[in-house]
Amino acid sequence: MTTGPIVGPLFQFIWPIIFSSLFQQLYNTVDFLYVGNFLDKTAAAAVGASSTLITCIIGLFSGISVGTSVIAGQAIGAKDPQRASRALHTSVTFGLAGGTVLLLLGIAFAPNILRTLRTPEEVLPQAVTYIRIYLLSVPMLVFYNMVSGGMRAYGDSQTPFRILAICGFLNVLMDALFIVWIPMGVAGVGIATAITQSLSAFLVAYFASRPDRVIRLSWKEMGIDWKMLGDVLRIGLPTGIQTIIITFSNIMVQYYINAFGQTAVAAFATYYKVENIIYLPIVGFGQAATTFSAQNAGAGHYRRLRRGTMITMFIGMAITACVAGLILLFPRTVFTWFMKDQDVVTNALRIATISYPFYWIYVALEVNGGAVRGMGYTFQSMVAVIANMCVLRVTLLAVFSRVFGTIESLGACYPITWATAAITFLVLFHVIISRKIRENEPEPDAA
Repeated sequence: MTTGPIVGPLFQFIWPIIFSSLFQQLYNTVDFLYVGNFLDKTAAAAVGASSTLITCIIGLFSGISVGTSVIAGQAIGAKDPQRASRALHTSVTFGLAGGTVLLLLGIAFAPNILRTLRTPEEVLPQAVTYIRIYLLSVPMLVFYNMVSGGMRAYGDSQTPFRILAICGFLNVLMDALFIVWIPMGVAGVGIATAITQSLSAFLVAYFASRPDRVIRLSWKEMGIDWKMLGDVLRIGLPTGIQTIIITFSNIMVQYYINAFGQTAVAAFATYYKVENIIYLPIVGFGQAATTFSAQNAGAGHYRRLRRGTMITMFIGMAITACVAGLILLFPRTVFTWFMKDQDVVTNALRIATISYPFYWIYVALEVNGGAVRGMGYTFQSMVAVIANMCVLRVTLLAVFSRVFGTIESLGACYPITWATAAITFLVLFHVIISRKIRENEPEPDAA
């Protein structure tokens, strides 16, 4: 990604990431789809109430995997594959250990956390069951994210996509098995997801350990290089904290939504599942921007970095606007895929009509934030996210819930904070890249 045309290689890299994100989210989404259509809204609310907590649990290590991608990408851009390999093995070892700790803590404290979030009592037993089974696969999920992050660092986004496509399809079949043919309720969808996510970890380990890999995963080299871990955490930990903070703000939204009762909880969960159709491609553009930025920063090609970031942002905005527009043309049809209860669908649409038209703004936030992190400025990125996606959003939630007291007012907090965060990241990226260009003054290369 450091020489030659930009648009072609970027698209070849982006599309597997987009579909990988969709397939990874497919696990929980298919769980919800089956639950929403074959069980009742109490079960749907249980899966929905668990989703935000699950995201928070894995968010820290997903952020650290970004640190791995940045360090490895910069090393590859600087033609130092040994450093990239040390970053991968250190991160994987640390991730497996940390994921196991998260598993144990999550299982122990899940009921207390769900109660703190004001999860309705009639929903709580099924929510605890689902999340405890889901958590069994967390170490494998962390492992998958670490290893696939290493693959993306040197430009291989297709292998993780193929693995998730296989496992996502298998998850659909297993959900049908454990809900329709062997009726196990929410426990069945948790078991299906745990099995298929673990399989994805085994498959990515197999392909990453093949001898033809630029960065080869070797079990003999597993261990922690403490200096390298410090470098990875220096970049990855702020990103992980940032992920948790964004999730925390979503938890606060969940907290206020829970006060509206079971129907609203199920509606918000349905809203999130449809939202992922728009959101996950945006994540793909952000990850592409991070990898492109890391490799070109390592090579010292900052003019190319700026050009590629702008191209990625505008293409992402156009695609996002089209996807959101299509959903808004047939909103009730799309939402009914995930939930047959029409009261729930109606409440979900009240939120969607407020936020979906503005999702293109999120692309600017994600792409420019990814480029800033790819250059190694993860602390600055974390501060920008804390200010906009946490402090401002939580403040707006408190004010809007008190002044307006409607679901629509809570949904309005999203586009407002997307806009302020996007402006912050645009300014931050412009300041950093302008300084880097002045300091390095690389020769412009061909687009």
